[in-house]
Amino acid sequence: MRVKLVNAQKRNNSSHRVMNRIIVLIGVLIIGAFIFTFFNASFYNTPIGKVTHVETSNAQKIVDEQHNTDFKYKQHLTIKILNGKFKGESTTIDNTYVKSQADSEHFSKNNKVLMHIQNSPKDATILEKKRDSLTVAIAGIFIMSLLLVGRNVGLQSILSLIFNTSAILIAIAIHDKHPSTNLFNLMSVAIIFSTIVTLLLVTGWHMRTWITTVGTLLGTFLCIGITQIIIQLTNGAGIKYETMSFLTLPPKDIFLASVLIGSLGAVMDVAITISSGMYEILQRTPNISLSRWALAGRNIGQDIMGTMTNILLFSYLSGSLPIFLIYLKNANTFTYTISMNWSLEIVRALTGGIGIVLTIPITISLMVMWMKWKGVTR
Repeated sequence: MRVKLVNAQKRNNSSHRVMNRIIVLIGVLIIGAFIFTFFNASFYNTPIGKVTHVETSNAQKIVDEQHNTDFKYKQHLTIKILNGKFKGESTTIDNTYVKSQADSEHFSKNNKVLMHIQNSPKDATILEKKRDSLTVAIAGIFIMSLLLVGRNVGLQSILSLIFNTSAILIAIAIHDKHPSTNLFNLMSVAIIFSTIVTLLLVTGWHMRTWITTVGTLLGTFLCIGITQIIIQLTNGAGIKYETMSFLTLPPKDIFLASVLIGSLGAVMDVAITISSGMYEILQRTPNISLSRWALAGRNIGQDIMGTMTNILLFSYLSGSLPIFLIYLKNANTFTYTISMNWSLEIVRALTGGIGIVLTIPITISLMVMWMKWKGVTR
């Protein structure tokens, strides 16, 4: 027994050292990538410029017909071109922006910008700021946080995130190459693979992993099916498909595909929380009765049901908050603003909420069926 404990301790120490080396290696790569973004202008096909001097005029107060007040500024920018055939040359560009920066940008000295040059630097215009350094920094902080807190599980989460993103992008690419292919069907296949791979990476090859997978997929597709039936019965009344601005693609298919992707994460979280919680309870109290065990799973589900629904709702609504405020600022009524900006988001959140609620009894039932299949009848 002592020998087994010593060997297990050695394996844990070895695994710990390997994980530390992986974290250090990834940290070095992230720092290297961040430094590289400051010197990578030559790798861009788009002209890159660096703002070397800024002259800003006095603010001009502007008031629109709805009495909204803002301030307009004019900038005279001197920009040095960092790549392309005009590398090393400087040009001047006038930029106008408003303080709110609702539809314009403010530039400061040392900002790097993406440019469009037609014939010569005199014709140059600014497209947008070069933001790869910020992107790498935020992504690096996110990755290192996962690795430092989650360690092995964090690494598995990163791998699953990469796989999930790739699966969705591949589905979109296939639809782009073959427009006649149904986007919803492609997304359905993508999320099935995503669910299986994610749960195998996070929880390992266990029976409860497959129970969680089945519970997740059943909950997700059931809520999509219910939504489809309701849309058919009501003829989609109140759902503002026109706000999606898709002119050549069936809006309902795109909407259902977006609901499928958005609901999956919350439903999966509920399923894995219930299955892992019930499994842990069983490990600690192996003599618990099936009815008591199922009740414990229901209590877990009730605890997370409200919070997960709120997470879905807030995440959907937050994306359209800026345009929501713009509608209100332009004297639109509150009800009209909600219908034009939040109707789709509210339907997505409600659909996801249905999936969350359905997943709770489905996962509990599957866990109980698993125990009965093992011969437990108490």
